[in-house]
Amino acid sequence: MKPTLVLNGRSLMVIVLILSLIGLMMIYSASGVLAQKYHHDAAYFLKRQLVWMGLGLSLFFIATRVDYHQVQNGILPIAALVFILLTSVLLFGAEVNGSQRWLRLGPISFQPSEAAKLFTVIYLAHYVVKKGEKIRNFFEGLAPALVLIALQVMLIAAEPDMGSSATILFLALIILFLGGASLKHLFLLGAGMVPLLAYWIMKTPYRKERLLTYLNPSADPSAGGFQITQSYLALGSGGTVGMGLGEGRQKLFFLPEPHTDFIFSIIGEEFGMLGTLSILLLFLMLLGIGWRIALMTEDPFGRMLAIGITVMIALPALLNMGVVTGLLPTKGLPLPFVSYGGSSLLINWAAVGLLFNVSRGGSQGHFG
Repeated sequence: MKPTLVLNGRSLMVIVLILSLIGLMMIYSASGVLAQKYHHDAAYFLKRQLVWMGLGLSLFFIATRVDYHQVQNGILPIAALVFILLTSVLLFGAEVNGSQRWLRLGPISFQPSEAAKLFTVIYLAHYVVKKGEKIRNFFEGLAPALVLIALQVMLIAAEPDMGSSATILFLALIILFLGGASLKHLFLLGAGMVPLLAYWIMKTPYRKERLLTYLNPSADPSAGGFQITQSYLALGSGGTVGMGLGEGRQKLFFLPEPHTDFIFSIIGEEFGMLGTLSILLLFLMLLGIGWRIALMTEDPFGRMLAIGITVMIALPALLNMGVVTGLLPTKGLPLPFVSYGGSSLLINWAAVGLLFNVSRGGSQGHFG
């Protein structure tokens, strides 16, 4: 085992822990007033996130101690489980704000689309390695993989959850490209999806409104542009060094759900540009470490798994920051390890455990 690989794995662990601890701090800061009003406990969301973090750490340690090739061998049962969960959420899922994205068992809620992201990584890493050079052939290599991904995307889009659907689609295209698929084939697929996506957006009033709001958020700042306008106010109020922890104002019933998808805005308000750049730097460091682990791994499946997990974490982070800063249309996407949300935290910790495992060469029973 290469010492540099082990060092990369330890550095990865440190970065993820820092992000998670920042997340706990900011969730409490951003949600305390809301939690006190609606749940009569200022630490309500913090306590729930701590429980999910404990579960996530448990999955992390399990993933570091089991040979990662076992997930490759179990690809069929994993696929069956994911599709059962995605189908179940459409049939029995809890409806919140017009969407059925969560399966609930008592006080526990789980979002199957988060598990679908990790499955996409595992499946495509396995598929690309299995196909080898045939991946450059459209019908024999690329098309069969896209069929399975398309089924996932359609099930998630039916919830509806466009954020997760788009993330899985982009994730799949990136992994397939890095795995050797023809850029020409991927470009033609992307070009073919543009008119379909445009039709799908324009035929639905609220999606059309979101697109128009993105193009001109100041046109209706009190309705369609309210969320992004409040995000701008939070980021702008923070200046260079911020107003201080707990001193932000946009979380006081102005910015909707400040502890979830727009927590990056609260970081900007309370810690300023230095705080937001620090978060960006941590994710860029995570991206660099994951990439180095992939390049230094000799096992083909381990290499593709490392690439996929790295992209799976970095892509939603960049998309979330893009939405919060107005570079992308408003869509619900959590900031990995930082935003409130048990499903995302649980799956991301499990994914980091697999990536850490790859950095150790799949050795069993060791940590550190």
